[in-house]
Amino acid sequence: MQANAGDLLPKHVADLESILFIHEGECNLNINEEDIVLKKGEGHVIPPDTKHQITAITDFKGMHFMPVGIKFEFFN
Repeated sequence: MQANAGDLLPKHVADLESILFIHEGECNLNINEEDIVLKKGEGHVIPPDTKHQITAITDFKGMHFMPVGIKFEFFN
């Protein structure tokens, strides 16, 4: 995944655990209304059934590791 500074990715929830790892840049992970800033080389485990949203602080590239069959629900 990648985004430009200021981009807001859709808020969503997934039925299975996933892992977000930041390869370049910096983003804010809002998870259960708590903000976590992730920088290059950092990552976070996102538990199942947890609302979360990513905002790019700078241009960033990351990897989002997800199991096969994961299901998402998106929110406005």
